[in-house]
Amino acid sequence: MKKLRSSNIVALAILFIAGIVAMVPYFTANALHSGVDMSFHLNRIYDLAQNIKNGNYFSYIETYANNQVGSPINMVYGALPLYPFAIMLNIFSNKIIAIYLGYLVIVWISLMISYYAGLKYWQKDKKRAILFAVVYVLSTYNFSWMFGVFDLGQVSGYVFLPLIVYGTYSIFYRPSKEWWLLSIGMIGLIYSHMLSTLIYSFLVGVLVIIALFTAQDFWKKIKYFLYAVVASLLGTVFYWSTLYSIYSSNKLFITKSNGIPTADLKFGDAVLSIFNNDGSIGVLLGILLIIGLILWKKQRVEAKVVAVIGIVFLLATTNVFDFAWNFINKTPLIIIQWPGRLLCVVNFFIAVFATETLFILISKSKHKNKGYILSVIITIFVVLSNSYTFLNTHQQQPVVNYEPSVQKQLPFTDYQITSNTGFNYLVTGYNQGVGSIDYWPEISMKDENIVRDIVQHIAIINIKRVKLQPTSVTDGINYQFTTNKKDSNVDLPFLNYNSYEVQVDGRKENYFKTSRGTIGVKVSKTGRHEIKIKYVVPKMVKVAMVVSWLTVISLLLFGIVRPLFRNRKLSSIK
Repeated sequence: MKKLRSSNIVALAILFIAGIVAMVPYFTANALHSGVDMSFHLNRIYDLAQNIKNGNYFSYIETYANNQVGSPINMVYGALPLYPFAIMLNIFSNKIIAIYLGYLVIVWISLMISYYAGLKYWQKDKKRAILFAVVYVLSTYNFSWMFGVFDLGQVSGYVFLPLIVYGTYSIFYRPSKEWWLLSIGMIGLIYSHMLSTLIYSFLVGVLVIIALFTAQDFWKKIKYFLYAVVASLLGTVFYWSTLYSIYSSNKLFITKSNGIPTADLKFGDAVLSIFNNDGSIGVLLGILLIIGLILWKKQRVEAKVVAVIGIVFLLATTNVFDFAWNFINKTPLIIIQWPGRLLCVVNFFIAVFATETLFILISKSKHKNKGYILSVIITIFVVLSNSYTFLNTHQQQPVVNYEPSVQKQLPFTDYQITSNTGFNYLVTGYNQGVGSIDYWPEISMKDENIVRDIVQHIAIINIKRVKLQPTSVTDGINYQFTTNKKDSNVDLPFLNYNSYEVQVDGRKENYFKTSRGTIGVKVSKTGRHEIKIKYVVPKMVKVAMVVSWLTVISLLLFGIVRPLFRNRKLSSIK
């Protein structure tokens, strides 16, 4: 037992060091390079950091960032992956380093989860588990999404994919039937990224269909899958309740896709993107896929199935599957926006197949340990090379060092932040980047001038437009202004989702929804006024939070306690 523990400690230490080494180029660059989603996620991170700093550990509405208009982004878009970044922002003064430290934590967590799932799948083979974790997490695909796109949601969902796939697999093919791992993976995924949830749920459905035709006693085992489904729903009832509370109050605007054509990505171009390290699975996995196919007869049956799944999903990102995408365009699944999102599934299965291929190659060698070490080193070398290429080719991006405004907006993408000043401008200044108007009431977006006024904090007092200076508080906002007439109607530049407490000059007052979809109040007296708006968490959401916490804790305890009882039972039999 001591030997087992010490070997696991060594394995975790290797992964810990590998994560640090892979992040070195970014720490030394000291610049955040904009992928298209960077401003969206940095605004979310900053808002949560400010809430935590002020004693609020979940921000229902954004009041410190994203134009300070009360967008309910975290109630719709999973907030779980924001916490490492928010904590780092509150600890370290250098905002750029803090963001990269947050990413390092995500990389570490992903490596540990992948190693754990690898141990389960390869039945305590630590070397193969380490190899899989490194190949999967430190992949060209993963790092391109981390920094080339800066899509924190999809990157974080990717962390939980090994648990989801192994949990599903174990239900139908392993005596242990570790359905709770599927539940934990799905819970983490749902609290991270809803679009990835749609993709991975479809994948789970595919795996269940495969099991229907290949697993013994399928109908006896399906109950464990249902356990996982129920536990996943209970564990995420907090998320679903926040989603319901927002969508039931307004017809909301969300980012939409007009169609999902793939004709512009031909199969040959997809292959070239692999070997050009251009946002796909990358040259390392591409080479290992080819070698694995050459060694097809030596592959295990399960490895062959894994390869086929990976290749089919790869084909689905090209015009080979246009017939399917044309059908999907007529369904709600169009929300996934583009088929390139499926590369996360491709990368996972090809990483598993690559690990199996490396094992075949290494097992032939007289120096097996050196073979594993060399494989890890090559993987790290490849990700470092790709990272330095990315950083070197983005050095000429324009630097954000000015306060954005209507007259001088930030670039939509393709810029860099090199200082705390630039970071603060990005998260507290005028923002019309990706996601800046997501989940707004549609009524608030009926006119571009209305959107511009709300973002610039323009109130309408009677019929006069007045610019206000908001003071942000946790889940709320404060305004000060002057009225010259009694019984004034004040249309405030703060979005209305029907769950607030409004105080006018220290007294609680009723509020109404204005024609702009914002919060309106009546002020009876003339003179200087102070208005405080605070989001009130619905009772349904509070109850749902308790249910979710209890479910997650129960799942974790179940996963810990059950193996202990099993080990004691085996010991008593011996």
